[in-house]
Order: sequence, then C-alpha cells, then structure tokens
Amino acid sequence: MARIHVVTDSGSDLPKDVRERFGISVVPLTIQFGDDIYRDGVDMQVDEFYERLRTGDTLPSTCQPSPADFVKVYESIAEAGDTIISVHLSSKLSGTYQSSVLAASMLPDIDIVSIDTLSASMGIGLAAIAAAEAVKQEKPKDEVIAVTERAVEQLGVYFMVDTLEFLKRNGRIGRASALMGTLLNIKPILTLQDGVVTPFEKARGKAKALKRISEAIAQYSEEHTGKKLRFGITHAAALDDAEKIAAEIKEQFPVHDIVIGPIGPTIGVHVGPGTLAVLFYPVQ
Repeated sequence: MARIHVVTDSGSDLPKDVRERFGISVVPLTIQFGDDIYRDGVDMQVDEFYERLRTGDTLPSTCQPSPADFVKVYESIAEAGDTIISVHLSSKLSGTYQSSVLAASMLPDIDIVSIDTLSASMGIGLAAIAAAEAVKQEKPKDEVIAVTERAVEQLGVYFMVDTLEFLKRNGRIGRASALMGTLLNIKPILTLQDGVVTPFEKARGKAKALKRISEAIAQYSEEHTGKKLRFGITHAAALDDAEKIAAEIKEQFPVHDIVIGPIGPTIGVHVGPGTLAVLFYPVQ
C-alpha cells in the first residue's frame, strides 16, 4: 500500500524527539567555518556551533543541500508509488526549496510535492508537523497538502534579535536594513512577509520587546477566536527567555501545544546568539 512521508530541512529547528514522534525526515544544510564544512545536526550540534560562533574569528556561512542530497533521503524512505510532502525554508532566503523541486524531477516513480513555506526556523517545523499529523490521521494526499498549506498561509512569526549584524553580514537582512544604526539597547522585533525579513517594531530593552510580541500574539488570537494555537518557540542560546514567554503564553492564550527548541546552525548563522522567535498558527 502506498504511503505518505514528510520531509523537511535542518532550517526547521525541530527537536529530535518531535521529529521522531511525527516521523519527519530531515535533509541537512551545511555550515562552513573557513575550510571546515559540517552538516547541520549530523557533524555539528547546536552547543558546539554557538561555542565556535562566540570564540572563533571566522564568520560561518551556509550552503543549501544539493538535489542529490534530497534524492538520497527520498530514496531511503519511499518506494515507487509513495508520496512525499517536502516542506522547506523560504525560497527568498535559500535555494533549498529549488533543490527539492529538482530532486523531485529526478524520481518520477515517487510522487513528491515540494512546499515553499516562505518561512524559517520552526515556521517550517510547524508546517511539517501539520503535514505529519494529517498523515498519522490517515488523511488522503490532497487533504494533507491542504492542511500544510493552510498552516503556511496562517502562520504568525515574530522574532527578536540581539543585533542585526548577523543578518546584514549574511545578506539576509531584507527590509530590516531600515533599522540599522539604531540606538543602544534597542531590540529590533522582526517578522517575515512573503518570505523576506521585515521590521515589525523596535523596543527599548528585552522586557519591552517580549511584551510587544505578547501583544501581537493577543491580537492574532482575537482574530482567530475559538481556535487553539500551536506554538513553536525557538532560541539561540536564550533558553530562559524561551521558557519565560512559553509560561506567559500558556497563561494568556488558548494553546493546542507548544514546541520549544534551540535555533540550530542553519538559522543561527544568520540571526546570531540571543535571538528568540515565536511562531504559531490556529489548529482547525
């Protein structure tokens, strides 16, 4: 009997236990420090990455998986006649989605549907969870795709960075370049619009930034009255901040569930230590 599989990339920042629970496979991007190349989550783990980012004198870069990398993963999980829902990092930020599309054309016996989330970090991960949950519920292919695309379309994204310097250096700053050169202790709150990093607001200090993010979630929740929200909270070496806002979210909003995890090397390269991201969508 033909099966449906869910694949994502390492930019999804899904914790290992969550991936295993939902049966989600991952294609890693690579991280390069000078001449040293590592596969995210395979050759380099989160703690090692941030330690090297803090102490090293070389700014790392990322490289998308090749179509051949995707083919290897696809062939390892699927047989002829199976379907793969492949959920990926914004095409405005990476060529990962395009590699998935090319790989699909190389495997005509497997039905591969590539989805551009126009998002990053657990924004990708939440869409992948939505797909995998629908598969577990034995929904047909078209419904799995519809559920995934609905999660993508309704996704809310807010993230706070300690500095815009990493986004600037790696060429991912997008429309947030307007915030460069702001005053000391100003914490930029950013979002993603059409897959591009976009300024949402500025706040003086971390506490006010976290409060403003909570206010934005409250407005979103009011617009989706009667629906519980699934949250993803990711952090770059800022676990205390992640746990604090998770506790506040549980008290204030109708929560379906919350997934908390670190921002891995794929995204951490671009946002830097101290980043906190809150991502969410309404569960139907």
